[in-house]
Amino acid sequence: MSIYFKARGSSSFGLLLIRLIIGTTFLLAGANKMMNIEAFINHVKSFDVFSQNASFIFGFILPFVEIIFGAFYIIGIFTPLTSLALSVMTISFIAVSKNITVPSEQFTLPLIAFYLIMLSATLMTLFSGAGVISFDALFDKKKIPDTQGSASNIQETVKPPEGIKEASFSEVVEEKKAEPEKSL
Repeated sequence: MSIYFKARGSSSFGLLLIRLIIGTTFLLAGANKMMNIEAFINHVKSFDVFSQNASFIFGFILPFVEIIFGAFYIIGIFTPLTSLALSVMTISFIAVSKNITVPSEQFTLPLIAFYLIMLSATLMTLFSGAGVISFDALFDKKKIPDTQGSASNIQETVKPPEGIKEASFSEVVEEKKAEPEKSL
C-alpha cells in the first residue's frame, strides 16, 4: 500500500526533473529567438511597452539571458537567483502577452496555463532549492555533516552535572571489563 500513499521520500529526483524540463524550455526558447534575432527584436518592439531603443536592448539581451539562466537551472547552480530570474521573466511574459487566456485551437489549453505551470515550478525551486542532484549541493556547506572531530566538539561543549565525574569512552569500557559479571 505504500506505493499508493507516499508522503515521504526524497524530492531530489523530482526537483531534478523539474529543473531539466523548465531549464530546457528556457534554453530552447532562447536559442530559437537567437536564430532570428532581428525578427524577435521587431516582435518586442510591436508590444509598444518600451521605447524603441529599450525594446531593441530587451529584444537583443533576452535570448542570451534565457539561454544562460536555462543552463544554470538545468545544472542547478545559483538556484535561488536563477529561479527568481526565471520567475520574473515568466511574469513579464504573462504581462505583455495578448490573448493568452483564449486557447489557440479547439480542445487545447490556453497559453496562460503553460506560463502558470512554469511560474509555479520556478517558484517551487526558489523556496525549496535545487535538491541533492545539483551543483548547489556541492557548495552547500550546511548540509555536509562534520565527520572529523565531532565527538571532541561534543565533549568540549557538554559538561557533566555536579557530582558526576568526567570520563572518556575508553575509560568507561575499561571499567566495564574490570567489573565482575552479575548473574540473574
